[in-house]
Amino acid sequence: MRIQNKWITLLFSALLVLFSGGLTKAQSTSASKSFRIACQTHFSPKNVKQDYLPHLQHIDSVFVGNATYQSYLKDIKSQISTHNYTMIHSRSSSYERKAANEVDTAVVVDGYEGNHYNGGIPNDNTMAISNDGIVVSAINTNIQFYDTQLDSVLKVISLSKFSDTLTNVSPHQYDPKAIYDYENDRFILVYLAGSKSYESNIIVAFSQSNDPMGEWNIYSLPGNPLNDTSWTDYPAISLSHDELFITGNLLKDGGSWQTSFKQSVVWQIDKKTGYNGDSLTTNLHYDIAYNGKNVRNIHPVRGGNAFYGPEVYLLSNQNFALESDTFYLIKIEDNLSSGHADLNLDLLLSDTKYGMPPNAHQPGSKRLATNDARVLGAFYQNGQIQFVGNSLNIYFDGDTNKIAGFYHGVIKDVTNSPKLHLNIYSDQNKADMEYGYPNISYCGLHDESQQSLITVDYASKTHVPSFGSIFFEEDDTYSPLGNLYSGNTRIYILWSLQRWGDYSGSQPKYNEPGVVWASGTFGKKIGNKQAYGTWIASIKSPKKDVPKAAKEFSAKAYPNPPVNEMMSVEFHLTKDEEIKIEIVSINGQKVADLYDAQAKAGKNVFTFSTSPLENGLYLLRIYNNDKTLYTKKITIVQ
Repeated sequence: MRIQNKWITLLFSALLVLFSGGLTKAQSTSASKSFRIACQTHFSPKNVKQDYLPHLQHIDSVFVGNATYQSYLKDIKSQISTHNYTMIHSRSSSYERKAANEVDTAVVVDGYEGNHYNGGIPNDNTMAISNDGIVVSAINTNIQFYDTQLDSVLKVISLSKFSDTLTNVSPHQYDPKAIYDYENDRFILVYLAGSKSYESNIIVAFSQSNDPMGEWNIYSLPGNPLNDTSWTDYPAISLSHDELFITGNLLKDGGSWQTSFKQSVVWQIDKKTGYNGDSLTTNLHYDIAYNGKNVRNIHPVRGGNAFYGPEVYLLSNQNFALESDTFYLIKIEDNLSSGHADLNLDLLLSDTKYGMPPNAHQPGSKRLATNDARVLGAFYQNGQIQFVGNSLNIYFDGDTNKIAGFYHGVIKDVTNSPKLHLNIYSDQNKADMEYGYPNISYCGLHDESQQSLITVDYASKTHVPSFGSIFFEEDDTYSPLGNLYSGNTRIYILWSLQRWGDYSGSQPKYNEPGVVWASGTFGKKIGNKQAYGTWIASIKSPKKDVPKAAKEFSAKAYPNPPVNEMMSVEFHLTKDEEIKIEIVSINGQKVADLYDAQAKAGKNVFTFSTSPLENGLYLLRIYNNDKTLYTKKITIVQ
């Protein structure tokens, strides 16, 4: 293989069709701090003989922690009905406008009722499933271990029981997140303890084997890691080949809403130290800011059908804006062990705006809380990121048609020139249906596939809270809403606004390509209570996912003349093959060999510098086995 480095600044990468949204550069900053966290204790669920699942819920309080959060959201949401929106999706539904042909709803493979409600508000559904079919699911009060092969509950344990061997940890425990590591065949469970700076901790548990009923190594990360009277709220987690990532918001004790939020942080942890029970090697990324303003509610981007890395991506946005086209694309460059785990942030503009969602309707007068428009689920696959979150949905015209919906975003060509395309989903046949707390997982079967499954809670003035799914095929093609489980009552636990989320669970079944497992909330009658139920479902794509027919060789060179002394050539191969790229003079004399190596089947982009060339006309040639595949005249003016 021969590569001329003076010519080439970027070799091959997948190139996908670009949308109009784009990347904007500006000043971003961040800092980092290392921690060593010893394993504090071990715990084995199978040894628990009895658990009374104790829980105390304050019915008058809607939001835990910050006392002004409820009034702050209420003030913003009160402006929705009168705000003069410029959002461009207001005249037709996504399903009506986008679907090129009829796409069926997801195929339901299996399902069962998950964690039982025992006083926690809201559910905060999370789940993980192993290759052996063992499910670890959790809600705000308890953890359930379930064997799908035996269709049997193995154990139910309260969050506080799971960590009761830890010392000096608050009994107020909440916001669980579960994840499965298919490469190491282990589970990881993360949740919070305490909502004041002096008692805040992040509990992190690593299973010692693929049996979650066996021993776990349990750690306690500081919830006030910067010692600045702040505490950690709202975690999200993801895994790479080597590391665990935990994001969270640091909120200050007391103060107004504007001063209580301090910043969002990212913990980067060597996961193998956790599996081995050694002291955790960690790095805390903090002071993550764009143009001097801290970003909030950072969400890690999980792998699609496999982990990726060593680099990892994260997303954030302007989650409290009435309407916005702004997202933040964050990248941590490498593993901790590399010494180059630098964090970079860029602003990404979408081609469609999203906005603060109104609280959703359900039968009766009590609304369902939708919180804000933060990113709630994301994955990276085939060079692109797909993600979802709550949003305002304006269907047809008029102030009364502003309802709770969700956005689905696709960032293509992530590594080179990311472009963001955004849709606000709605179904023409269910135009008044309202949505909350979506999540998303990849369900494709080949390298070019974009297929994914979105799962979401839904309700309306005439439909009690239920759990459903939407199939995304490719390029704006969605299925109608499909039902996974119907509730049998409205939700009415609190005196005023009813909690509904604050998130849902979703994961691909890694050894069953195309299959996704998910957990969400439905309205459930429990005696005389109108409370929460949890449904856990297995679903798969309704369409056979096969690669598109291979195209004949095609190529285009751009920009021509080059811009900033750089030029690219995009081309498509029907199979992996050896190719050569060269520049010759207009008289046919060779000027430079640019590339002589294998290229992959599908779309590719080759980029090179034209700075060594003198002004004039040249020919760019691509050939293999002495057969010319492409010739293009290029003009150099620099």
